[in-house]
Amino acid sequence: MDSSPQTGSIHLKLHALAGVAVLFLSFYGKQVCPFIDKVNFLHLFTTLSTIAVVQIGLRVWMLRRFHKPSHGISPARQQFRLSVLNWLVTGVLACLVCWQVYGTAFHWSSYLKLLVGYWALGAGLLAQLEYILLEQHMRRFAHLGQGQERITIRLLEAFAAFTIVPALVMTLISFRFVYEGYLARSAAFEVLFLAICFVGGALFVAWHYGRALHRDCTALTEALQQVTQGHFGVRVDSSRADELGSMAQGLNEMGQGLLLRERIRDAFGRFVNPQVADAFIQRFSQGEQAIQMGGERKEITIMMADLRQFTPLSESLPPEALTELLNSYLSVMVQVIQQHGGMIDKFIGDAILALFGLGHHDQPAQLQAVLAAQAMQVALADFNEKQRAKGAPTLNNGIGLHHGEVVAGYIGSTDRLEFTVIGHNVNMAARIESMTKAPNPSLLFSQSVADAVAHTLPVRQVTIATLKGISEPIPLYTLADPQ
Repeated sequence: MDSSPQTGSIHLKLHALAGVAVLFLSFYGKQVCPFIDKVNFLHLFTTLSTIAVVQIGLRVWMLRRFHKPSHGISPARQQFRLSVLNWLVTGVLACLVCWQVYGTAFHWSSYLKLLVGYWALGAGLLAQLEYILLEQHMRRFAHLGQGQERITIRLLEAFAAFTIVPALVMTLISFRFVYEGYLARSAAFEVLFLAICFVGGALFVAWHYGRALHRDCTALTEALQQVTQGHFGVRVDSSRADELGSMAQGLNEMGQGLLLRERIRDAFGRFVNPQVADAFIQRFSQGEQAIQMGGERKEITIMMADLRQFTPLSESLPPEALTELLNSYLSVMVQVIQQHGGMIDKFIGDAILALFGLGHHDQPAQLQAVLAAQAMQVALADFNEKQRAKGAPTLNNGIGLHHGEVVAGYIGSTDRLEFTVIGHNVNMAARIESMTKAPNPSLLFSQSVADAVAHTLPVRQVTIATLKGISEPIPLYTLADPQ
Protein backbone atom coordinates (compact mmCIF):
# COMPACT_ATOMS: atom_id res chain seq x y z
CA MET A 1 0.00 0.00 0.00
CA ASP A 2 1.28 3.43 -0.88
CA SER A 3 2.15 5.30 2.30
CA SER A 4 1.94 8.79 0.82
CA PRO A 5 -0.42 11.29 2.44
CA GLN A 6 -2.73 11.23 -0.61
CA THR A 7 -3.58 7.52 -0.38
CA GLY A 8 -4.20 4.83 2.19
CA SER A 9 -6.82 3.76 4.67
CA ILE A 10 -7.58 7.34 5.68
CA HIS A 11 -9.60 7.82 2.48
CA LEU A 12 -11.80 4.85 3.35
CA LYS A 13 -12.80 6.70 6.52
CA LEU A 14 -13.46 9.86 4.53
CA HIS A 15 -15.57 7.99 1.98
CA ALA A 16 -17.54 6.38 4.81
CA LEU A 17 -18.69 9.84 5.90
CA ALA A 18 -20.60 10.09 2.62
CA GLY A 19 -22.54 7.03 3.81
CA VAL A 20 -23.33 8.82 7.07
CA ALA A 21 -24.88 11.65 5.06
CA VAL A 22 -26.92 9.17 3.00
CA LEU A 23 -28.33 7.47 6.11
CA PHE A 24 -29.17 10.77 7.78
CA LEU A 25 -30.84 12.32 4.73
CA SER A 26 -32.76 9.13 3.90
CA PHE A 27 -34.11 8.75 7.42
CA TYR A 28 -34.88 12.45 7.75
CA GLY A 29 -36.42 12.66 4.30
CA LYS A 30 -38.75 9.70 4.84
CA GLN A 31 -39.54 9.69 8.55
CA VAL A 32 -39.39 13.42 9.38
CA CYS A 33 -39.93 15.52 6.26
CA PRO A 34 -43.70 15.73 5.47
CA PHE A 35 -43.30 16.46 1.75
CA ILE A 36 -41.99 13.14 0.41
CA ASP A 37 -44.35 10.59 1.95
CA LYS A 38 -45.07 9.18 -1.50
CA VAL A 39 -41.42 8.23 -2.06
CA ASN A 40 -40.34 4.72 -1.06
CA PHE A 41 -37.59 4.70 1.61
CA LEU A 42 -35.50 2.08 -0.19
CA HIS A 43 -35.81 3.97 -3.46
CA LEU A 44 -34.73 7.22 -1.79
CA PHE A 45 -31.83 5.45 -0.07
CA THR A 46 -30.71 3.90 -3.37
CA THR A 47 -30.86 7.26 -5.15
CA LEU A 48 -28.83 9.01 -2.47
CA SER A 49 -26.36 6.09 -2.35
CA THR A 50 -25.81 6.44 -6.10
CA ILE A 51 -25.10 10.12 -5.55
CA ALA A 52 -22.65 9.15 -2.78
CA VAL A 53 -20.77 6.88 -5.20
CA VAL A 54 -20.50 9.78 -7.65
CA GLN A 55 -19.34 11.99 -4.76
CA ILE A 56 -16.59 9.50 -3.86
CA GLY A 57 -15.46 9.33 -7.48
CA LEU A 58 -15.40 13.12 -7.64
CA ARG A 59 -13.37 13.24 -4.43
CA VAL A 60 -10.80 10.75 -5.77
CA TRP A 61 -10.44 12.74 -8.99
CA MET A 62 -10.02 16.01 -7.09
CA LEU A 63 -7.39 14.52 -4.78
CA ARG A 64 -5.40 13.23 -7.74
CA ARG A 65 -5.82 16.39 -9.77
CA PHE A 66 -5.02 18.85 -6.97
CA HIS A 67 -2.84 16.72 -4.67
CA LYS A 68 -0.04 19.30 -4.49
CA PRO A 69 -0.96 22.12 -2.08
CA SER A 70 -0.21 25.74 -2.82
CA HIS A 71 2.83 27.37 -1.26
CA GLY A 72 2.40 27.72 2.49
CA ILE A 73 -0.67 25.45 2.59
CA SER A 74 -0.46 22.15 4.45
CA PRO A 75 -1.67 18.92 2.76
CA ALA A 76 -4.42 18.58 5.39
CA ARG A 77 -5.67 22.11 4.70
CA GLN A 78 -5.56 21.47 0.95
CA GLN A 79 -7.64 18.30 1.26
CA PHE A 80 -10.04 20.02 3.66
CA ARG A 81 -10.72 22.70 1.06
CA LEU A 82 -11.30 20.05 -1.57
CA SER A 83 -13.66 18.24 0.81
CA VAL A 84 -15.75 21.38 1.37
CA LEU A 85 -15.93 21.96 -2.38
CA ASN A 86 -16.86 18.31 -2.88
CA TRP A 87 -19.81 18.57 -0.47
CA LEU A 88 -21.02 21.81 -2.06
CA VAL A 89 -20.94 20.32 -5.56
CA THR A 90 -22.59 17.11 -4.33
CA GLY A 91 -25.45 19.11 -2.79
CA VAL A 92 -26.23 20.75 -6.12
CA LEU A 93 -25.85 17.41 -7.92
CA ALA A 94 -28.24 15.70 -5.46
CA CYS A 95 -30.93 18.30 -6.11
CA LEU A 96 -30.57 17.92 -9.88
CA VAL A 97 -30.71 14.11 -9.72
CA CYS A 98 -33.72 14.07 -7.40
CA TRP A 99 -35.49 16.57 -9.67
CA GLN A 100 -34.97 14.20 -12.60
CA VAL A 101 -36.07 11.15 -10.59
CA TYR A 102 -38.91 12.50 -8.43
CA GLY A 103 -39.94 15.74 -10.05
CA THR A 104 -42.97 17.23 -8.28
CA ALA A 105 -43.08 14.37 -5.78
CA PHE A 106 -40.63 16.58 -3.91
CA HIS A 107 -41.98 19.87 -2.64
CA TRP A 108 -39.72 22.82 -3.43
CA SER A 109 -38.85 23.11 0.26
CA SER A 110 -37.65 19.49 0.24
CA TYR A 111 -35.08 20.36 -2.42
CA LEU A 112 -34.01 23.28 -0.25
CA LYS A 113 -33.69 20.98 2.76
CA LEU A 114 -31.71 18.48 0.70
CA LEU A 115 -29.34 21.21 -0.47
CA VAL A 116 -28.97 22.62 3.05
CA GLY A 117 -28.43 19.10 4.36
CA TYR A 118 -25.44 18.51 2.10
CA TRP A 119 -24.07 21.98 2.66
CA ALA A 120 -24.67 22.25 6.42
CA LEU A 121 -24.14 18.62 7.45
CA GLY A 122 -21.47 17.87 4.86
CA ALA A 123 -19.53 21.06 4.13
CA GLY A 124 -20.21 22.46 7.59
CA LEU A 125 -19.85 19.59 10.07
CA LEU A 126 -18.56 16.43 8.40
CA ALA A 127 -15.83 18.39 6.60
CA GLN A 128 -14.53 19.50 10.01
CA LEU A 129 -14.41 15.87 11.12
CA GLU A 130 -12.58 15.02 7.89
CA TYR A 131 -10.09 17.80 8.65
CA ILE A 132 -9.35 16.29 12.07
CA LEU A 133 -8.82 12.83 10.54
CA LEU A 134 -6.60 14.26 7.79
CA GLU A 135 -4.51 16.33 10.19
CA GLN A 136 -3.89 13.32 12.44
CA HIS A 137 -2.97 11.22 9.42
CA MET A 138 -0.59 13.85 8.00
CA ARG A 139 1.48 13.89 11.20
CA ARG A 140 2.95 10.57 10.10
CA PHE A 141 4.40 12.30 7.06
CA ALA A 142 5.85 15.40 8.73
CA HIS A 143 9.24 14.50 7.19
CA LEU A 144 7.80 15.29 3.75
CA GLY A 145 7.43 18.95 4.68
CA GLN A 146 4.19 20.77 5.41
CA GLY A 147 2.94 24.30 5.16
CA GLN A 148 2.28 26.46 8.17
CA GLU A 149 -1.05 25.90 9.93
CA ARG A 150 -2.71 28.51 12.13
CA ILE A 151 -4.58 26.96 15.03
CA THR A 152 -6.63 30.12 15.52
CA ILE A 153 -8.06 29.87 11.99
CA ARG A 154 -8.94 26.23 12.55
CA LEU A 155 -10.72 27.00 15.82
CA LEU A 156 -12.66 29.90 14.30
CA GLU A 157 -13.74 27.79 11.33
CA ALA A 158 -14.97 25.01 13.61
CA PHE A 159 -16.69 27.47 15.95
CA ALA A 160 -18.44 29.18 13.05
CA ALA A 161 -19.62 25.86 11.60
CA PHE A 162 -20.90 24.55 14.93
CA THR A 163 -22.68 27.86 15.60
CA ILE A 164 -24.18 28.67 12.22
CA VAL A 165 -25.40 25.16 11.34
CA PRO A 166 -27.63 24.69 14.44
CA ALA A 167 -28.99 28.23 14.07
CA LEU A 168 -29.75 27.60 10.40
CA VAL A 169 -31.49 24.31 11.18
CA MET A 170 -33.62 25.86 13.93
CA THR A 171 -34.63 28.69 11.60
CA LEU A 172 -35.66 26.27 8.85
CA ILE A 173 -37.67 24.19 11.32
CA SER A 174 -39.49 27.28 12.57
CA PHE A 175 -40.50 28.24 9.03
CA ARG A 176 -41.60 24.65 8.41
CA PHE A 177 -43.93 24.96 11.39
CA VAL A 178 -45.23 28.22 9.93
CA TYR A 179 -45.94 26.43 6.65
CA GLU A 180 -47.80 23.65 8.49
CA GLY A 181 -49.80 26.16 10.50
CA TYR A 182 -48.33 25.24 13.87
CA LEU A 183 -46.49 28.52 14.36
CA ALA A 184 -47.20 32.16 13.65
CA ARG A 185 -45.03 33.86 11.06
CA SER A 186 -43.97 36.46 13.63
CA ALA A 187 -42.56 33.69 15.85
CA ALA A 188 -40.51 32.32 12.96
CA PHE A 189 -39.08 35.76 12.26
CA GLU A 190 -38.34 36.10 15.96
CA VAL A 191 -36.33 32.87 15.80
CA LEU A 192 -34.54 34.15 12.69
CA PHE A 193 -33.78 37.49 14.36
CA LEU A 194 -32.44 35.84 17.51
CA ALA A 195 -30.39 33.38 15.44
CA ILE A 196 -28.78 36.21 13.49
CA CYS A 197 -28.08 38.25 16.64
CA PHE A 198 -26.67 35.40 18.69
CA VAL A 199 -24.64 33.94 15.83
CA GLY A 200 -23.28 37.39 15.01
CA GLY A 201 -22.46 38.07 18.66
CA ALA A 202 -20.86 34.66 19.08
CA LEU A 203 -18.72 35.14 15.98
CA PHE A 204 -17.69 38.61 17.17
CA VAL A 205 -16.59 37.24 20.55
CA ALA A 206 -14.88 34.30 18.86
CA TRP A 207 -13.02 36.67 16.53
CA HIS A 208 -11.66 38.69 19.45
CA TYR A 209 -10.79 35.53 21.36
CA GLY A 210 -9.08 34.18 18.27
CA ARG A 211 -7.02 37.36 17.92
CA ALA A 212 -5.86 37.06 21.54
CA LEU A 213 -5.07 33.38 21.04
CA HIS A 214 -3.21 34.14 17.81
CA ARG A 215 -1.21 36.89 19.51
CA ASP A 216 -0.10 34.60 22.34
CA CYS A 217 0.66 31.70 19.99
CA THR A 218 2.68 34.02 17.74
CA ALA A 219 4.63 35.31 20.75
CA LEU A 220 5.46 31.74 21.76
CA THR A 221 6.49 30.81 18.22
CA GLU A 222 8.70 33.86 17.80
CA ALA A 223 10.29 33.26 21.21
CA LEU A 224 11.05 29.65 20.27
CA GLN A 225 12.68 30.85 17.06
CA GLN A 226 14.80 33.27 19.07
CA VAL A 227 15.88 30.46 21.40
CA THR A 228 16.83 28.20 18.47
CA GLN A 229 19.00 31.05 17.16
CA GLY A 230 20.85 31.25 20.47
CA HIS A 231 19.05 34.27 22.01
CA PHE A 232 18.38 32.64 25.36
CA GLY A 233 17.48 35.87 27.16
CA VAL A 234 14.09 36.15 25.41
CA ARG A 235 11.04 36.28 27.70
CA VAL A 236 7.32 35.92 26.97
CA ASP A 237 4.23 36.84 28.98
CA SER A 238 3.28 33.85 31.14
CA SER A 239 0.33 35.45 32.96
CA ARG A 240 -2.31 33.31 31.19
CA ALA A 241 -3.89 30.83 33.61
CA ASP A 242 -4.12 28.01 31.05
CA GLU A 243 -1.96 25.65 29.00
CA LEU A 244 -0.48 28.51 26.95
CA GLY A 245 0.56 30.23 30.17
CA SER A 246 2.23 27.01 31.33
CA MET A 247 4.02 26.71 27.99
CA ALA A 248 5.21 30.32 28.25
CA GLN A 249 6.46 29.73 31.78
CA GLY A 250 8.25 26.57 30.65
CA LEU A 251 9.81 28.45 27.73
CA ASN A 252 11.04 31.19 30.05
CA GLU A 253 12.55 28.65 32.44
CA MET A 254 14.16 26.78 29.55
CA GLY A 255 15.67 30.03 28.26
CA GLN A 256 17.02 30.86 31.70
CA GLY A 257 18.55 27.40 31.98
CA LEU A 258 20.18 27.65 28.56
CA LEU A 259 21.41 31.17 29.31
CA LEU A 260 22.92 29.98 32.58
CA ARG A 261 24.56 27.10 30.75
CA GLU A 262 26.05 29.50 28.20
CA ARG A 263 27.36 31.75 30.95
CA ILE A 264 28.86 28.78 32.76
CA ARG A 265 30.43 27.55 29.53
CA ASP A 266 31.80 31.01 28.79
CA ALA A 267 33.19 31.46 32.30
CA PHE A 268 34.44 27.86 32.43
CA GLY A 269 36.08 28.29 29.03
CA ARG A 270 38.18 31.14 30.38
CA PHE A 271 39.88 28.79 32.82
CA VAL A 272 40.03 25.67 30.67
CA ASN A 273 39.99 25.21 26.92
CA PRO A 274 36.54 25.95 25.38
CA GLN A 275 36.53 22.50 23.74
CA VAL A 276 37.06 20.85 27.12
CA ALA A 277 34.36 23.07 28.65
CA ASP A 278 31.88 22.18 25.89
CA ALA A 279 32.56 18.45 26.26
CA PHE A 280 32.22 18.70 30.04
CA ILE A 281 28.89 20.56 29.92
CA GLN A 282 27.51 18.33 27.15
CA ARG A 283 28.22 15.13 29.04
CA PHE A 284 26.99 16.61 32.32
CA SER A 285 23.70 17.82 30.76
CA GLN A 286 23.06 14.33 29.35
CA GLY A 287 23.30 12.79 32.79
CA GLU A 288 26.69 11.20 32.20
CA GLN A 289 29.56 11.37 34.62
CA ALA A 290 31.13 14.61 33.44
CA ILE A 291 34.69 13.84 34.49
CA GLN A 292 36.41 10.49 34.59
CA MET A 293 39.98 10.27 35.79
CA GLY A 294 42.45 8.77 33.37
CA GLY A 295 43.16 9.29 29.71
CA GLU A 296 43.53 7.76 26.28
CA ARG A 297 46.32 7.59 23.75
CA LYS A 298 46.24 10.23 21.01
CA GLU A 299 48.44 11.06 18.03
CA ILE A 300 48.75 14.86 18.15
CA THR A 301 51.13 17.72 17.43
CA ILE A 302 52.46 19.53 20.49
CA MET A 303 53.46 23.20 20.40
CA MET A 304 55.58 24.89 23.05
CA ALA A 305 55.97 28.67 22.70
CA ASP A 306 58.10 30.57 25.21
CA LEU A 307 59.24 34.17 25.50
CA ARG A 308 62.92 35.05 25.19
CA GLN A 309 64.69 37.30 27.73
CA PHE A 310 61.49 37.66 29.72
CA THR A 311 63.10 37.30 33.16
CA PRO A 312 65.25 40.46 32.85
CA LEU A 313 62.23 42.31 31.47
CA SER A 314 60.08 41.22 34.41
CA GLU A 315 62.66 42.63 36.82
CA SER A 316 62.58 46.04 35.13
CA LEU A 317 58.79 46.53 34.97
CA PRO A 318 56.24 47.11 37.74
CA PRO A 319 54.02 44.06 38.36
CA GLU A 320 50.93 45.82 36.94
CA ALA A 321 52.70 46.80 33.71
CA LEU A 322 54.24 43.34 33.41
CA THR A 323 50.85 41.66 33.84
CA GLU A 324 49.25 43.93 31.25
CA LEU A 325 52.06 43.27 28.76
CA LEU A 326 51.92 39.51 29.24
CA ASN A 327 48.12 39.39 28.96
CA SER A 328 48.20 41.44 25.75
CA TYR A 329 50.81 39.12 24.23
CA LEU A 330 49.00 35.94 25.30
CA SER A 331 45.67 37.24 23.94
CA VAL A 332 47.20 37.72 20.50
CA MET A 333 48.91 34.31 20.50
CA VAL A 334 45.85 32.42 21.78
CA GLN A 335 43.63 33.94 19.11
CA VAL A 336 46.02 32.86 16.35
CA ILE A 337 46.37 29.33 17.76
CA GLN A 338 42.62 28.82 18.05
CA GLN A 339 42.01 30.21 14.57
CA HIS A 340 44.25 27.42 13.24
CA GLY A 341 42.47 24.65 15.13
CA GLY A 342 44.76 24.53 18.15
CA MET A 343 43.74 23.95 21.74
CA ILE A 344 45.42 25.77 24.62
CA ASP A 345 46.42 23.17 27.18
CA LYS A 346 47.90 25.53 29.74
CA PHE A 347 50.01 28.61 30.40
CA ILE A 348 53.29 27.87 32.12
CA GLY A 349 54.35 31.31 33.26
CA ASP A 350 55.04 33.12 29.99
CA ALA A 351 55.04 29.87 27.98
CA ILE A 352 52.12 28.39 26.03
CA LEU A 353 51.49 24.66 25.68
CA ALA A 354 49.11 24.12 22.74
CA LEU A 355 47.80 20.95 21.11
CA PHE A 356 46.75 20.23 17.53
CA GLY A 357 44.81 17.18 16.38
CA LEU A 358 42.46 16.56 19.30
CA GLY A 359 39.45 17.75 17.31
CA HIS A 360 38.19 16.92 13.82
CA HIS A 361 39.76 19.07 11.10
CA ASP A 362 40.37 18.80 7.38
CA GLN A 363 44.10 19.55 7.63
CA PRO A 364 46.70 17.29 9.26
CA ALA A 365 47.63 18.33 12.78
CA GLN A 366 51.28 18.91 11.77
CA LEU A 367 50.29 21.35 9.03
CA GLN A 368 47.87 23.16 11.35
CA ALA A 369 50.62 23.61 13.91
CA VAL A 370 53.22 24.90 11.42
CA LEU A 371 50.75 27.34 9.87
CA ALA A 372 49.77 28.51 13.36
CA ALA A 373 53.44 29.03 14.29
CA GLN A 374 54.01 30.96 11.08
CA ALA A 375 50.98 33.17 11.79
CA MET A 376 52.15 33.67 15.39
CA GLN A 377 55.44 35.09 14.12
CA VAL A 378 53.59 37.53 11.88
CA ALA A 379 51.22 38.49 14.71
CA LEU A 380 54.17 39.02 17.08
CA ALA A 381 55.83 41.33 14.56
CA ASP A 382 52.64 43.41 14.37
CA PHE A 383 52.40 43.37 18.16
CA ASN A 384 55.96 44.67 18.53
CA GLU A 385 55.37 47.40 15.98
CA LYS A 386 52.47 48.68 18.05
CA GLN A 387 54.58 48.41 21.18
CA ARG A 388 57.36 50.50 19.63
CA ALA A 389 54.82 53.11 18.54
CA LYS A 390 53.76 53.45 22.19
CA GLY A 391 57.34 53.41 23.45
CA ALA A 392 56.62 50.11 25.24
CA PRO A 393 58.88 47.03 25.48
CA THR A 394 58.90 44.50 22.64
CA LEU A 395 58.92 40.71 22.95
CA ASN A 396 60.55 37.75 21.21
CA ASN A 397 59.53 34.12 21.42
CA GLY A 398 60.62 30.69 20.34
CA ILE A 399 58.31 27.95 19.08
CA GLY A 400 59.00 24.22 19.12
CA LEU A 401 56.80 21.59 17.44
CA HIS A 402 56.73 17.82 17.69
CA HIS A 403 54.25 15.15 16.61
CA GLY A 404 53.75 11.91 18.48
CA GLU A 405 51.65 9.83 20.82
CA VAL A 406 50.56 11.22 24.18
CA VAL A 407 48.08 10.32 26.89
CA ALA A 408 45.27 12.93 26.96
CA GLY A 409 42.76 13.08 29.77
CA TYR A 410 41.93 14.27 33.26
CA ILE A 411 44.90 14.08 35.58
CA GLY A 412 44.95 14.77 39.31
CA SER A 413 42.94 13.69 42.34
CA THR A 414 39.24 13.34 43.02
CA ASP A 415 39.29 16.84 44.54
CA ARG A 416 41.37 18.61 41.90
CA LEU A 417 41.56 17.58 38.25
CA GLU A 418 43.10 19.11 35.15
CA PHE A 419 42.73 18.19 31.50
CA THR A 420 46.20 17.88 30.01
CA VAL A 421 48.53 15.67 28.00
CA ILE A 422 51.48 13.76 29.36
CA GLY A 423 54.22 11.63 27.90
CA HIS A 424 57.69 11.64 26.42
CA ASN A 425 56.61 13.56 23.32
CA VAL A 426 55.40 16.53 25.38
CA ASN A 427 58.90 16.81 26.83
CA MET A 428 60.31 16.49 23.32
CA ALA A 429 58.39 19.60 22.18
CA ALA A 430 59.71 21.54 25.18
CA ARG A 431 63.28 20.44 24.43
CA ILE A 432 62.95 21.49 20.78
CA GLU A 433 61.66 24.90 21.86
CA SER A 434 64.73 25.34 24.07
CA MET A 435 66.88 25.11 20.92
CA THR A 436 65.25 28.18 19.28
CA LYS A 437 67.90 30.55 20.60
CA ALA A 438 70.29 32.32 18.24
CA PRO A 439 71.85 31.40 15.94
CA ASN A 440 68.99 28.96 15.39
CA PRO A 441 65.69 30.31 14.00
CA SER A 442 62.79 31.05 16.33
CA LEU A 443 60.73 28.18 14.86
CA LEU A 444 61.98 24.59 14.98
CA PHE A 445 60.20 21.28 14.51
CA SER A 446 61.07 17.60 14.49
CA GLN A 447 61.32 15.06 11.68
CA SER A 448 57.74 13.83 12.34
CA VAL A 449 56.42 17.31 11.59
CA ALA A 450 58.75 18.02 8.66
CA ASP A 451 57.79 14.82 6.83
CA ALA A 452 54.07 15.67 7.07
CA VAL A 453 54.35 19.26 5.77
CA ALA A 454 57.20 18.95 3.26
CA HIS A 455 54.80 18.36 0.35
CA THR A 456 52.91 21.58 1.22
CA LEU A 457 55.49 23.97 2.67
CA PRO A 458 59.22 24.36 1.91
CA VAL A 459 61.30 23.11 4.83
CA ARG A 460 65.02 22.91 5.49
CA GLN A 461 67.13 21.11 8.04
CA VAL A 462 68.79 23.44 10.53
CA THR A 463 70.87 21.15 12.71
CA ILE A 464 71.19 17.77 14.32
CA ALA A 465 70.92 18.34 18.04
CA THR A 466 71.32 16.28 21.18
CA LEU A 467 68.46 17.28 23.43
CA LYS A 468 68.40 17.08 27.19
CA GLY A 469 66.99 13.75 28.30
CA ILE A 470 67.06 12.37 24.73
CA SER A 471 69.71 9.72 24.11
CA GLU A 472 69.91 9.98 20.33
CA PRO A 473 70.63 13.17 18.33
CA ILE A 474 67.66 14.29 16.23
CA PRO A 475 67.45 16.53 13.16
CA LEU A 476 65.60 19.83 13.58
CA TYR A 477 63.86 21.70 10.77
CA THR A 478 62.35 25.09 10.05
CA LEU A 479 60.56 26.73 7.15
CA ALA A 480 62.84 27.38 4.21
CA ASP A 481 61.39 30.85 3.71
CA PRO A 482 60.08 32.01 7.10
CA GLN A 483 57.72 34.96 7.09
